[in-house]
Amino acid sequence: MFPFMTVISQPLALSDLLADVSAELPDHTRPVWRFHDNFNALLDFWLRRHGNFRLLLSDLLRSVEEFGADGPDQSEEDNLMEMWSLFRGQLDQHQQVEDGVYFPVITSMNPDFASAFDMLTKDHEAIEDCLDAVENADDGAGMMEALHLLNDKILAHLEAEEDLIMPLVLETPPPLEFVVYDEDGNEVASDDFMEDEDEDDEGLTWVTKN
Repeated sequence: MFPFMTVISQPLALSDLLADVSAELPDHTRPVWRFHDNFNALLDFWLRRHGNFRLLLSDLLRSVEEFGADGPDQSEEDNLMEMWSLFRGQLDQHQQVEDGVYFPVITSMNPDFASAFDMLTKDHEAIEDCLDAVENADDGAGMMEALHLLNDKILAHLEAEEDLIMPLVLETPPPLEFVVYDEDGNEVASDDFMEDEDEDDEGLTWVTKN
């Protein structure tokens, strides 16, 4: 149903990111990340944000699957649109912060992996196309197909991104840190902000200390 998405929807793997990288990725596997000396509040927040996107996607898929042949009633449709708006808005903001702040800082510390971060940024663009496909679907069946493609795309992207970035930032001192400013230029208490998963981050600017 979406022939133009056969390429852009291909899930990304860590092996794809490392295909043109000659340097060796540090050996820090998932079970030990949180026990490393360089694991800090920013990395915990970043991983929890990824976890939230996984949960929101799961909720979206389940909601659409429960509509049945008759489709959603008005209340269900309103709830779905609210969930989708929250998901897309937060994902767009998250990817902008990664492309504009996190990735450049981590690349400057690990220039041998620049091609991998270029690929992650291009995959963000492909994810945007998948998001558009959900919104432009002609009917419920098309939306479900587009959502499944999006789900596979994002889950693979998040896993590959984490498996690349976490070993690099844990290996490279000092620990990655950041400051958050609101739209008026006032510093936001990052510890308080990170404790609230539902905090609206629109208008905030994230600047790494590194």
